[in-house]
Amino acid sequence: MVSLLIVPLTAGDYVTAAQQFLQALKLAGQSGSLQSLPEPSAIEAYLAKRQESELFEEIVAEGAQENSNFQVFLGIEPTLPYALEFNRNLAVALDARVIFGIDPDHCQQSLAKIIVGQYAAEQILGFLTVSERPKSQLIDFINNFICMVGGWLGNVSPKTHEITWADDWKRRLLEPCEPKITPSMFRLQLMRKARLANKRIVLPEGTEPRTLQAANICAERGLAQCILLGDKQEILVAAQKIQLTLHEKITIIEPQLVREKYLVPLLELRRSKGLTESTARQQLEDNVVLGTMMIKLNEVDGLVSGAIHTTANTIRPALQLIKTVPGSQLVSSIFFMCLPDQVLIYGDCAINPKPTAEALADIAIQSANSAVTFGFSARIAMLSYSTGTSGFGEDVEKVRRATEIVRQKRPDILIEGPIQYDAAIDVGVAALKLPQSQVAGRANIFVFPDLNAGNIAYKMVQRSTGIVCIGPMLQGLQKPVNDLSRGCLVEDIVFTIALTAVQGSGV
Repeated sequence: MVSLLIVPLTAGDYVTAAQQFLQALKLAGQSGSLQSLPEPSAIEAYLAKRQESELFEEIVAEGAQENSNFQVFLGIEPTLPYALEFNRNLAVALDARVIFGIDPDHCQQSLAKIIVGQYAAEQILGFLTVSERPKSQLIDFINNFICMVGGWLGNVSPKTHEITWADDWKRRLLEPCEPKITPSMFRLQLMRKARLANKRIVLPEGTEPRTLQAANICAERGLAQCILLGDKQEILVAAQKIQLTLHEKITIIEPQLVREKYLVPLLELRRSKGLTESTARQQLEDNVVLGTMMIKLNEVDGLVSGAIHTTANTIRPALQLIKTVPGSQLVSSIFFMCLPDQVLIYGDCAINPKPTAEALADIAIQSANSAVTFGFSARIAMLSYSTGTSGFGEDVEKVRRATEIVRQKRPDILIEGPIQYDAAIDVGVAALKLPQSQVAGRANIFVFPDLNAGNIAYKMVQRSTGIVCIGPMLQGLQKPVNDLSRGCLVEDIVFTIALTAVQGSGV
């Protein structure tokens, strides 16, 4: 489904224009629906609370319910003070192609040019005009006004409501464009998949305040069945301190009451490694180990920890008890980088310091599988300081070997490497360096050659731009276990719980 956003440059009856546009779509054999935005007062309330992302997610969700080729949204007229930024951000959230609505007889060209200048040329489909002027004058007006960017689509007569179309409007409308998954789309899709999965997620840090808040949010939104590990009274006191009433759907399991049942299973799993009964009892005092045993015995579907534990504390029990999936020799990680206009995947930025070529190939395959699980079409860039055959050296050769291993193991995966970041993400650079590549300029998964490069890159992007960065999400384990940063926000934990639920279901 393609989203179209009509952005008014002047006042006018754009509801009628949109309706006429939908009628023209129908006559052209295309289905379309007109999506209404919330009232200005509701929009202003969201903006006042700095909840623009939540508002966009609601709008995206509303539109996603329709089953049509095109969904048409009508933006806010430029008289409102927040219209310019709101319409621009909405176009990004929807990954919408933009149609500008303009009345040439009431146009302040300086303001209109400022508005149009906020959009990338590839976003702009064209201009719908509202006027009684002859067609030739309208075309001349648009051509002179904006130098042919987008071109003239059609005109709706204010008196008759009849529409006059440009000769090539259907061709431009139906031209294929590269779809993107925007942050709003990704979060909406993530929440939907998590609700559908309805998985049991154990949270070993049961008295940690952020974890309590996140569990409540997950219960309220139906994202997962959250299970808190900890002394019940201590958990209730911790919740009371932050003025939180625990949701009735949250389960509390007191470790001291259940540890004994996991003793024999743990001994059986680790006896070959020399585990003794006394050591096993000691290990089960750790709630992360206890929660991991619950996963192993299929009592829960996933685990999220790390708000007050190190990465090693979270991952080590999983490696010892859950193990990696057959055919995989390692556990790796990815981050979902929610850039303003799209979501990219970075890996591995958290686990493997100096991966071999074989390990890099494994990371790439795991990342592609994860991407597909979350609705992405995987296009992998194996990053290096060299593109194609332009450079030499041990590090470049490692990336080249890893790329070939992936091609041999998984010929269905689109992959390019070695490739520099600019050639991987920028169409113009890609045309110069790798013009025949199916990935260059279009990559959405970026595999870094080592942990140094990956960790520095994701933190640099995150901190320099202020974007939301979801992860690390661990991959390669037979059951999902995910680690949190000790500086995580409540929102981060909610997203991680949702990710874990989706991983545990494969939906």
